[in-house]
Amino acid sequence: MTYQSRGRSIFEVVLAICFVAFLIGFITVLCIGNYFRAKRAQERQRQRREAKQASQNNNANNMERGMGGKGGGEYEAPTLPQGAGASGRLL
Repeated sequence: MTYQSRGRSIFEVVLAICFVAFLIGFITVLCIGNYFRAKRAQERQRQRREAKQASQNNNANNMERGMGGKGGGEYEAPTLPQGAGASGRLL
């Protein structure tokens, strides 16, 4: 069975082909864009991981030499800021 026997004009066939080509192209562009976005995110993550490892190695070396951060490695608890109207309550 051909398109002509089903009552479709050549215009409708060309229009359907153009629509399908547009959809395929649009999805392809989305996939390519997503690939490059993920590639950039992976590179940023790798750089953060390397910076974190370098920082940890640097901190470990400083601790071995007795040159630790705040107060020789003691923990200092964070404090809440007392701004205007802040009563310190959560709710």
